[in-house]
Amino acid sequence: MIQLIPGSNDASPTDSFALDQKKGAWTPAASHLRTKSFPTPFAQAEMMTHVLTQLSLDPGAAQSAPETVNDKLQQTFERWRLLLLGLVLGEVVLDPVDLRRNEADNFGGMLSDLRPECRFLGLLRDARHQGMEGRKLMVGAADPHCLLWCAPRLARLNYWSDLKTRIDSNPYRQEAYGLLADWRTHFERASLWNPSHERAPAWQKGLHTLLGENTRPANALADHARMVGPLRLNVVPRAGGDAEDVIAYLPVREPQWAARFAELLFFQPVRRDAGSVELVDPNGRSVVSIRMAPRTLAQGAHQAAPGAASAAVDAAPIAGFELLAGVGRFEALANVGRGHGQAHWLEDHANAQGYRALVLNPLMAAAARSHRRATLSDEDVTGFPIGYPDTIRLVVAPSSGAADGPRIMLSREVTNRAATGTPLPAYGTALTHWKPGDALPAIVAVPGATGNLAVGLVEAFGPAERRVDVGELRALGFALFLYFMGEAELRSDGARILWTHDDGKELCGRVVFNQTERALEVLRDGLNAVMSETERARCRDRLATLQRFAATWRSVGEGDAERPEVQAARLGRVAVEHFLHWVLGAPGGFVIGQFGLKAAAPAEHYVLGLNARLPLYLDVFARD
Repeated sequence: MIQLIPGSNDASPTDSFALDQKKGAWTPAASHLRTKSFPTPFAQAEMMTHVLTQLSLDPGAAQSAPETVNDKLQQTFERWRLLLLGLVLGEVVLDPVDLRRNEADNFGGMLSDLRPECRFLGLLRDARHQGMEGRKLMVGAADPHCLLWCAPRLARLNYWSDLKTRIDSNPYRQEAYGLLADWRTHFERASLWNPSHERAPAWQKGLHTLLGENTRPANALADHARMVGPLRLNVVPRAGGDAEDVIAYLPVREPQWAARFAELLFFQPVRRDAGSVELVDPNGRSVVSIRMAPRTLAQGAHQAAPGAASAAVDAAPIAGFELLAGVGRFEALANVGRGHGQAHWLEDHANAQGYRALVLNPLMAAAARSHRRATLSDEDVTGFPIGYPDTIRLVVAPSSGAADGPRIMLSREVTNRAATGTPLPAYGTALTHWKPGDALPAIVAVPGATGNLAVGLVEAFGPAERRVDVGELRALGFALFLYFMGEAELRSDGARILWTHDDGKELCGRVVFNQTERALEVLRDGLNAVMSETERARCRDRLATLQRFAATWRSVGEGDAERPEVQAARLGRVAVEHFLHWVLGAPGGFVIGQFGLKAAAPAEHYVLGLNARLPLYLDVFARD
């Protein structure tokens, strides 16, 4: 016979049992739940697992509340709820650590030996409270069985009531529930979700109870959530031979995070010797550092004590644990999503490697080893995106906003005019999708670029209350109208359209810089002209010419949208229509008829790229 909890002086001396009584459905009484006698911190995780296991999955059933019986209990479902919601809402941050690194000392090595599956541990820290050694206050940690458990000494700080006030008064709490429902959906789709299964991990029962029957997915995980982790989580195996744990990342609410991440692909990736890739701006300033190799104990020992004996270094192989060891993680962020380059770096450039070669492909290989796969395909990532860091997830499985068209570069004129806080357009309408006669797109992705996504021509951007009027599209239409009237010409090298009747001003063109050709850009003279009421009135005075111009362009752009020349013709048609709306003041302004002598064929073509040529029409009355 042994006492129920060795070392506990509060239990009745009659509360004892034989070892064989622990079999079957025996459960200790709530008043006997103490973790202070267990020899390691993992006892807190075991206690939280026990508490979550006691939850009932029956709708409307009264849940057990052992904390009302035992006020010394440190792990409760309510505190579990607060930690999880606090993480999603950013009140609590996740700090991944390797227990076998030098700073964890011998105690970390002992814990890692005790539970090898928990070598890579996620510590939870409060973002607002200061703890020991200048770090944020540690309030809990992650565990494969219970997901999260609470630090045991916080009750005396009155911490939990403070956190509850912050969480329950947070205006975005319902959004946090929706993100967790989205997160759960990915486990369901992967057939890894079954909280009622006899072998289901306790965290699934806890999440099922937290979300209840009425919480619906918000479908916001792809666009408005940043993933933190990774964590190793126990799951119900899909088949006899399947693994019983997976690597997964938890969501943190971050509005427009996917769009901000997309901006990173406009910064050049540069490999560094320290096992990282930095994304740098055109001035060479590092914006983001991405960890590409594990920080092994050997690296830490070398940094702490150069020349130290290698015998003290744990050389255990790290292969297969790269994600858990921090590979793929952002290590530094500076103004992410606020910079706009003139080149997209997903693919390689002529003399430099792009993001795919330097970051994505190596991370895919590391993720395959971490997920115990021989290889990893894009379909694997899209099928379970929460199993991969944002550096993979948001490239292979991009946000839903990409459905409207490809990511576009923005010209300098757009970025220069962007007011602080004004959302910049992120996606343009591909001219393969726009059909003549449809509503005019406000942003278009110009066809014909080779190697990079094309520049975006923008009419206006930003919310209604802070609308920024650009007029790039109508400025291109204005250049086409000047050519139509005979007041502009294509320079002999085909790189610029010149406004011949106004001192040869350059309106738009393609520029070769360091042997690299940039995509179509509308220049300031053309933009200034279409902001001028004087120029608008002058164009309207040419009403008969304007009518022939409209009749000519409204007959182009039909045909197979996959053909580059059709896309280029549609670009001209969109630009002309925006120009006409500006000149005529439509809707409700001047109206021109649906007739007029059309130009039979383009006089020249303005080359946008391989096989993509913008037709330039000349009015029959403008010929010499």
